[in-house]
Amino acid sequence: MSRNLVFRMTCQLLLVWMSLPVLAQQFSAELVRQKPAGSANSKVFVSGSKVRLETAAQAHSNYVILSLTERQSAMVLPDTKTYVLSPPGQVSPSIPFFIIDDPDDACPAWEKSVGKPKTCAKVGDDTVNGRSAVKYTGTSANGDTGTAWVDRKLHFVVKWEGEKGAAELQNIQEGPQSVSLFDIPSDYERLDMAAAAANAKKRKTKTPTK
Repeated sequence: MSRNLVFRMTCQLLLVWMSLPVLAQQFSAELVRQKPAGSANSKVFVSGSKVRLETAAQAHSNYVILSLTERQSAMVLPDTKTYVLSPPGQVSPSIPFFIIDDPDDACPAWEKSVGKPKTCAKVGDDTVNGRSAVKYTGTSANGDTGTAWVDRKLHFVVKWEGEKGAAELQNIQEGPQSVSLFDIPSDYERLDMAAAAANAKKRKTKTPTK
């Protein structure tokens, strides 16, 4: 899988609905994707409104840092000491991956984000992997229906199921996360999107075929 493709896929992991967040608990977890079929799983680190994603089974070492408050992502490429930064507010959302201010009243944030009033419903209390959660159903911006579970303690969506995608956070480990996980090293060079695409294409042509 090319870096450009991984970057586009990861950019889609920002929220479908989100209020201005309180700081979530710090934790790490495994992001396990049930669909679409063949989707790679990721290691997730969360601290406040920052999320780090390390996708498994990649040909080259890289990771993505998400800022949920700014709706911005940075793909970091350690082997070339470069990174690609998306414009604030311009990450295209499709899968809920976000912090919720009030787990018992998440519908207003959902409906405001997708611009579809009265399309969210609170189902009620539920349990996800032994953790207390609140279950919701609703409609996304593209009209697809889906379900999301908000962890009561973490104030974070820990499971979602839609028509085209489904995933959940497993093996959640609460505890402080290193600040360095969410920082881009100062000696890394920023690439623009065109340069990143060209770099990914160049690297792909150099990858030996099996």
